[in-house]
Amino acid sequence: MRNKIFLIESNAISYCPVCGEPLVYRDSCERGMLLEGQERRIYLIRRLKCCKCRKLHRELPDFLAPFKQYAVEIISGVLDGIVTSEDEDSVEYPCEKTMFRWHHWLVINQLRINGYLKSIGYRLLGFSEELLNSGMSLLAELRGSTPEWLEIILRFIYNSGGFLVSA
Repeated sequence: MRNKIFLIESNAISYCPVCGEPLVYRDSCERGMLLEGQERRIYLIRRLKCCKCRKLHRELPDFLAPFKQYAVEIISGVLDGIVTSEDEDSVEYPCEKTMFRWHHWLVINQLRINGYLKSIGYRLLGFSEELLNSGMSLLAELRGSTPEWLEIILRFIYNSGGFLVSA
């Protein structure tokens, strides 16, 4: 039985995170995502190409995390301690080993995330230079202020050409 494919449509002009030039549509590809209850959805996402630097980019919606098969909402729930292996509701969620890897992934990327957030805040949002030198954790501030913290972080980092180290 073939899964239903959900089309992700976008009319937004996307810019290359490497060189800043506009991207042009090249083709589309399928991307799978696991949801609650081990439901698997297939999304058709656009692949865009930069005419200047020739790099190929996938246009991911906020609910998909780069290099992760679970929905961002599930990943952030695990990282925030809302979803644990002890929860009876979590029986159909990721295994303990996967949850551990996500926690490890966040720990090894904390400095990188804070650096990206400070840099983006300074370069694009006009934050003061004091922010760059402060010991303030923008990651901690963001995590404490909104449940969509992971979506925001991933959007800022990947759309500005950054990347996170995989665990």
